[in-house]
Amino acid sequence: MSCLECPCACSRIASLAVSPDVRVDVRLGHTDTTYQPLSRIKSESFALELRSPSMVSFESNSDSYEVWSPLGSVCGGRGTVWLARHKPTNVQVALKIYELDKCEDEFELIQQEIRTVRQLRHRNIIHYLASFPVSQQLWVVMPLLGFTSASRLVATHFSDGLPEPALALVIKEVLQGLSYLHSKRIIHRAVRGSHILIDNSGRVVLSGLRHSTTIHDSTHWKKTVHCYPLEARYNLNWASPELLAQDLHGYSENSDVYSVGITVCELGNGEVPYRDIPSTLMLLEKLEDRVPFLFDASTVHSTENGQGMTTDSGVGGSVGGNLTSLAITQRLFTPSAHDFVSRALARFPDERPSASDLLSHPFIRQTRKFNSNLPQHLHPVVPLNQQTDIGDVIPDLLEKTLEETSLNDEVSWDF
Repeated sequence: MSCLECPCACSRIASLAVSPDVRVDVRLGHTDTTYQPLSRIKSESFALELRSPSMVSFESNSDSYEVWSPLGSVCGGRGTVWLARHKPTNVQVALKIYELDKCEDEFELIQQEIRTVRQLRHRNIIHYLASFPVSQQLWVVMPLLGFTSASRLVATHFSDGLPEPALALVIKEVLQGLSYLHSKRIIHRAVRGSHILIDNSGRVVLSGLRHSTTIHDSTHWKKTVHCYPLEARYNLNWASPELLAQDLHGYSENSDVYSVGITVCELGNGEVPYRDIPSTLMLLEKLEDRVPFLFDASTVHSTENGQGMTTDSGVGGSVGGNLTSLAITQRLFTPSAHDFVSRALARFPDERPSASDLLSHPFIRQTRKFNSNLPQHLHPVVPLNQQTDIGDVIPDLLEKTLEETSLNDEVSWDF
């Protein structure tokens, strides 16, 4: 019996751990490498390859890391993401710690996530620096992405939504990451604001790959899949109609494009679409092609006192309280932004552009003319790891920052 077949969670986790002193490239870019379908990859082939002389060694033992302060929850509260320091290099990292006794139902998802992340190499896909068991826990070491998640940025600094230039820059890199995944026949199935992470330079990476699946079986390539995500309840608001319908047609990579459209509304409006309506009504709204849109002066009418007036939104009662924001009734998204959302949220998957095609959409192409990068559009937000120097203990300023960015589960930092 192999370790992966053993019923002991710790034994199976141990087989997925990166070997001690594995060396990985912590620079921004990652080149593509040969991909093999998940079903054909053996656990021993997951060691990360040596890529350049400038690599840093991240040891697979807990003594090499100083755990500082919690950043958020993961896997429905069954784990915690911590700010930590890699002692040998003094580098700040994000440390995801799963409590194995709470993760029995999610173990297969965690195992899949580790395997999937290790075989992918792209600048817009999250990568792991190390993973290893510690007693009844699994520790996963990742780069610290200073701007945190897109959903947290919106909740803490942009309550009316991101400005259009920032939104376009974020979605452009999300589409680049999805295009890469789709070229490998992988469906993400959980594109959402909390799975969009941003580093100090403005590079955007996709996380949440424990929800992904591959369009492949042992005998032939398929065009669609029919399996329902094990943890779909966390991502229902962003899920496509065909994924939720679970009919004979199944769903494909274009299911992710629909999720991108929902995410644009989430980040552009400052709130999650469908957040206040029952899941059954939400499914009905999606099947009837009543979808969200971007809130601005062209879609939200202003009353005499300057407050937004709720009109027929096409999404039941899910338009939310942001319609009363004066800023929303006075701003104006470009026609290309509205068109982008409309195309991404087409009811039927064959009517939606692919992620690669959307990279040529005018909403995305406008980023070529920008003379500024994403961090400049996020001003005055400062990355977590630039607010203070690294010390032996967390300075009071950093503690205060973490407390201010601590939010409820609705805006989790879900890696």
